[in-house]
Amino acid sequence: MAELPSGTVTFLFTDVEGSTRLWEEHPNEMQDALARHDALVRGAVEESNGHIVKFTGDGFHAAFSTANDAVAAAVVAQRSLGAELWGATGPLRVRMGMHTGQAQYRDGDYHGTALNRAARLMDAAHGGQVVVSGVTAALVDGHSAEAVDLVPLGEHRLRDLAEPIAVFQLAAPGLERDFPALRSLAAFPSNLPAQLSSFVGREGDVAELAQVLREKRLVTLTGVGGVGKTRLALQVAAEVLPRFRDGAWLCELAVVRDPAGVVDAVAGVFQVTARPGLSLEESLVAYLGEQELLLVLDNCEHVLRPVAALVRAIEGASPRVRVLATSREGLSVRGEQIIAVASLEVPDNTSSPEAVSACEAVRLFMDRAQGVKANFVVDAGNADAVAQVCRRLDGVPLAIELAAARITTMNPGELARRLDRGFRLLTGGDRDAVERHQTLRATIDWSYDLLTEPEQRLLDRLSVFAGGCTLDAVEAVCADDPIDMGDVYELLANLVARSLVVVDDTGPDTRYRLLETIRQYGEERLAEHEETDTLRARHCDWYSDFASVVQGHSYGPAQIEWGARLARDHDNLLAAMAFALATRDLERAMQLLGNLPDTMLQVDDIVIFDPAPLLALPGATDHPGSAVALLRAARQAESRGNDPLALELCDQALAAEQRLGPAADAHLAMFACSLRGQVALRAGSQREAADHNVDAARHARADDLPSMTAYFLGVGSSMLRWLDPAAALSLATEALALARQTGAPIPVIRNLMNLAAALALADPDQARVLLDESLRLAATLDYDAGGIFNDAVYTAGRLAAWPTCLRTATRALHLQLRSGGTAPIYLAGILNLVARGLAEPRPEPAAVIQGTVGIVLHRATLNTATPDTRAPAQTNTVATFIAQVRHDTTQRIVAALGEPRMRELRAQGAAMTEDQAYTYTRTHIDDYLATNPERLP
Repeated sequence: MAELPSGTVTFLFTDVEGSTRLWEEHPNEMQDALARHDALVRGAVEESNGHIVKFTGDGFHAAFSTANDAVAAAVVAQRSLGAELWGATGPLRVRMGMHTGQAQYRDGDYHGTALNRAARLMDAAHGGQVVVSGVTAALVDGHSAEAVDLVPLGEHRLRDLAEPIAVFQLAAPGLERDFPALRSLAAFPSNLPAQLSSFVGREGDVAELAQVLREKRLVTLTGVGGVGKTRLALQVAAEVLPRFRDGAWLCELAVVRDPAGVVDAVAGVFQVTARPGLSLEESLVAYLGEQELLLVLDNCEHVLRPVAALVRAIEGASPRVRVLATSREGLSVRGEQIIAVASLEVPDNTSSPEAVSACEAVRLFMDRAQGVKANFVVDAGNADAVAQVCRRLDGVPLAIELAAARITTMNPGELARRLDRGFRLLTGGDRDAVERHQTLRATIDWSYDLLTEPEQRLLDRLSVFAGGCTLDAVEAVCADDPIDMGDVYELLANLVARSLVVVDDTGPDTRYRLLETIRQYGEERLAEHEETDTLRARHCDWYSDFASVVQGHSYGPAQIEWGARLARDHDNLLAAMAFALATRDLERAMQLLGNLPDTMLQVDDIVIFDPAPLLALPGATDHPGSAVALLRAARQAESRGNDPLALELCDQALAAEQRLGPAADAHLAMFACSLRGQVALRAGSQREAADHNVDAARHARADDLPSMTAYFLGVGSSMLRWLDPAAALSLATEALALARQTGAPIPVIRNLMNLAAALALADPDQARVLLDESLRLAATLDYDAGGIFNDAVYTAGRLAAWPTCLRTATRALHLQLRSGGTAPIYLAGILNLVARGLAEPRPEPAAVIQGTVGIVLHRATLNTATPDTRAPAQTNTVATFIAQVRHDTTQRIVAALGEPRMRELRAQGAAMTEDQAYTYTRTHIDDYLATNPERLP
């Protein structure tokens, strides 16, 4: 082992893709195949001056002194593996990952983050593929024994949850070049946040929890504040993410103040809205019923009862959902596995400097200290002091991070003495009197006392924010004696440097937030200064003004960008309204409601205020804002399928506006027409629905809102698409021209789709161009709205663009699972179109999907709409088109499988529930597209 390279080392990890399946199918042949694999890879490594460190399952961990040698070994190994004749097992396809960095060699093995990074890169690769980090790529100097190219694959987040890294694919003669997208975090459905600091220690805990989650459906991590429950849960979620078809999802409950808000918070993560006839909780449970995902519920301790009730409901309906919760105590749900998160390992009094450096607590201290002082190391001169600090802090991670942040102004010895003195003062001189659960509080007190008064007061005031905030918000809400507006940024930077504030600069706006333990501490201090109500009122006013600014941009070219900003402050907006309602402040509540953009103008995480509590406040019925509240209530009723109530509330809203005067920028007439159009469409009257939307466009034009004029003209076009193609084409043409003039992206995206649909038969080539442009623009702007995907499925089907039809159908069906808003007849059409798209490559699932159509149609007649008395008698073209598609599909399936097998498979589909049907369909679409990647919008 003495010959192993040290210092800067390039690590190569390899693994046989699909080896578990091969062992199960060919146990005898695999023994010989793997022996030949081992010889080929070992030979390539040793020929290139590398060293096999150890076996890793069916692969290798190798180390090289230079990146060039590692690259040469990977190329030779892949060529040899590709040229080998494998027999019954088929080719062994090996994935490889490579990274260069500093590593320590001790106890017969390497240690350090460089190894983890190489292993993560390998995990993200596909069989036959070699991927290298940007660090390694920069060290390949062109003098390698092999002629290679490094193909950039972009930046990717690996499963250590750290910031994205640049990844390259190794290309050389004799190696495959074309692979699906990397299996990095972005390849899996997830909202797991990027972590701005590395994960240190607890490797064993991660592995243990990953295994427990295989066996238990509910796992709760318990422990004192600051012990690292959240960070551990996120790391485990990233580790197990590839197991879950539908991903891993974080719901942060610390921001939920009202127990009734738990369901809203979890539903918001998945953007689930109440289905017609169901409550929000029932809709959420129904949505999760067929999902296969991990739900991480963070900080449950203050809402234990509602969390426990929701988890029970989810477990009862969702056999493939796993829940990982963090709380200071268990949820008391049957079958719950409670795991207490212990402090990090600390060195004992007799540890050598080497042993001190190896302890988890010291590794964390060193990592965080190097974040503020790059040249800091633990050595013989300071090891005892660092060990004393970590022991004094009981290995509590947050306490250690707070202490390490002071390393720029105190050496480890001074830190140890200061901490010991502070703890003696807190405990009356008995240094052992601070119990483990009090350690963090004592450390926060100590760190807080070292702040200047303005820094202390800023920390206190930051506690009013929910889920983070921007610098502008901090300046507006927190600047007041003794904090000068011009000093806010510097004070904030000081708090960041001391690990008291977390900064997130991964998005378009830098955001600042307090860890929940620190936020609760600041909240207590704020109350001591009797500033709570003052700061919360200021917070409410700021976010009311912010919502108004967003509303102003909702009609222009930056509508999606500003909509995303609004979504990022979802929790702050809810907290602002909660304060207004709690203080029964009618003016603030109505102002905030009126300033919030209508839901049809929002994007991403939709913010919805329940208007009922506002309308119940004293004096609400005589307030001009009540008209907006009534119309929002009407929209809420319509979204839940209660059309009579929606129309009644809509009339009340317009009457209130006439009686009390118009609210500023409310545009009630426009939105009322739109709502009536939705009600008419659900009733089956497309012509009436179109007329209402043309009226909405007229009001928008009168209000000088050209982008909304274009939007509603386009909606009218979509209503007439099958009923009156000539009128639909005229409206869509006008709408797209106007939308392009305004530059507002949502009307452009939707009207590109509308015009594509209108031209599908008359000019299919132009329709393909428009369809492609609409989908690409939506993808570029991350605009995810159900209507365009429903339209895209039909338009692509009419154009026989089956890959595009399938890709958009999986999105449309997912959105249906979230909201249940699409009419049954259109859903039946989407299922028939998917079956046609899969009929030739996958006839068996296509037949099952055909069978599911009946369970959707039980809610509707074969006709798409109630006959429109103002329309000439004509064949229902939607039904005719879908009937032709179904007939064509059936012929193809029968030709491939025979009629008896087709009927058997259809019966399987007919036995499913609706949600099972949509999930089955999505699963088979995704599986087909993943194994047949095409360049599609």
